[in-house]
Amino acid sequence: MKKNKVLLVYPNLSMLLAPPLSYAIFTALLKREGHEVDIFDVTPYVGEGASAEAADTSVGDGMKTYRKRKEALEERADNFQINSTEMLMGEMMQFRPFSYEKDLGIHPKTGLFEDFVQRVDDFGPDLLLFSLTEDTFKQAIALLALISEKNIPALCGGVFVTAAPDLALSFPEIRMIGVGEGERLVVEVADRIRRGVSCHDVPGVWFKHEDGVVTKNDRPSLWDFTTVTPDYSLFEDMRFYRQMGGKFFKSVPLEAYRGCPYTCAYCNSPMQNTLAKSAGLESFTRRKPIDRLRDHIAAVVEQVEPTFFMFTDDSFMARPQQELKDFCEMYEEFRIPFWFNTRPENVTPTNLAMLKEVNCYRIAFGVECGNEEFRDKVLLRKISNAKLVKKFKIIADSGIPFSINNIIGFPTETRELIFETIELNRQIPAYDAMTVNTFVPYHGTVLRDKCMELGLIDRDTILNDMVHSSLEMPQLSALEINALLRTFPLYVFFDKSLWPDIKRAETDDEEGRALYKAFYERYQNEAFSLDQDEKMKKYQKVQGALACTSNDQEKFVIPL
Repeated sequence: MKKNKVLLVYPNLSMLLAPPLSYAIFTALLKREGHEVDIFDVTPYVGEGASAEAADTSVGDGMKTYRKRKEALEERADNFQINSTEMLMGEMMQFRPFSYEKDLGIHPKTGLFEDFVQRVDDFGPDLLLFSLTEDTFKQAIALLALISEKNIPALCGGVFVTAAPDLALSFPEIRMIGVGEGERLVVEVADRIRRGVSCHDVPGVWFKHEDGVVTKNDRPSLWDFTTVTPDYSLFEDMRFYRQMGGKFFKSVPLEAYRGCPYTCAYCNSPMQNTLAKSAGLESFTRRKPIDRLRDHIAAVVEQVEPTFFMFTDDSFMARPQQELKDFCEMYEEFRIPFWFNTRPENVTPTNLAMLKEVNCYRIAFGVECGNEEFRDKVLLRKISNAKLVKKFKIIADSGIPFSINNIIGFPTETRELIFETIELNRQIPAYDAMTVNTFVPYHGTVLRDKCMELGLIDRDTILNDMVHSSLEMPQLSALEINALLRTFPLYVFFDKSLWPDIKRAETDDEEGRALYKAFYERYQNEAFSLDQDEKMKKYQKVQGALACTSNDQEKFVIPL
């Protein structure tokens, strides 16, 4: 049988290091079918083309744009400075500062466009595969434009393409997309390309013919995601290293749970359940049997030798009590430190004790909004503030370090509502780190429809910025949202006597920038002076105090 070459192309926001689980699964499946597989990974690139904004300027310009950008890149190579999404988040006090080169041994690359074209020329792929989020879609379009003259078949899938298939196909660079889960489609399309057979009728594939007519095939049954062990062999070793809680690990993602049982209006995970149901398929949300999970963990340990696992499940603890117990009993064999994301309402003292016993290193919890009515009616999360605070006390007492996640800038949200979120965060004890992001009305979310209804975005708007507000609202401007995004951790952390100065630091003028710089440096020195385990020990010694903050209930205050 003909040797088929498949190039996996991974568009990504600059320097967001966790290797994608989906590409590891595609690698395993394609190798199993006898294909030769390689990868072009955008992650290590910085500068030209490595952000969505930079890539957007080259959409549709093809090789002409590539040559111009290559010349421009060479002209200013000596003045190049690193700029990555993860660094921007670090500057907003989302996590402890670190050095890619000194701490992780990672040397960012330049010349994204040049290297991509060279890789395609050197490898000579018969098929290109892209898995896309809304943040990376335009970057992928730019890359496809660079090689449009080569006429290489390309299959584009992922959450954005599934949420907005017609919009994706409206771009001339895209002729074939996969809707829904990609595993079955990837194998079928690669096989047909190898045999020289048209892909226009592959289940789950939407195919744009030369005359512009699109064939829209129904989705196949859901794929059994328990049947293959991810193959991470194509990723450079540096892609696995990351900082967590003040320590550095070789980290690998694992999937124990696909889909999410919740219906949060700001998230596009519920879309998968809705689309699967409308297609007449079984429930999209399903869990991996513990014995299969054990075998996959063992295989990944042998393959990668990780020192840390990150479970990609949307809500790890949203599973039956017995199953969680079975997991902990199984994981005794490994005891490799691990992290997961879950909801506060899932926790009990018993569950947390079991998880700590098998080396749960850290947990991330979403708060998102501090106003109960807004959280219930707009965000579709039904839990009281009193219950949240009670749950976080249980979490803090468990001794497992944790972080809390917040979102600001929702449609119809006001400055006053954001400060209710700040006040709720101030009641949470012992958290190690806090993240705050602006709401992004991604395709596939309930709140995107709300934004369109309010005239805040157009139907075909493609959003590609995680760290700045995309909404300009009458009651809350994008400028104010972005200012609160930067200062949110300061309002939570510092005594209220300093709030007038923090408010002044919201303004982007000479005095405001000077104040922000002073607060920023103090925050980094105080909030991250200890690693997460040291912080937790400090909390346990000062029970009842908010030992990870410098507010009016905390005694470790250094005057500004």
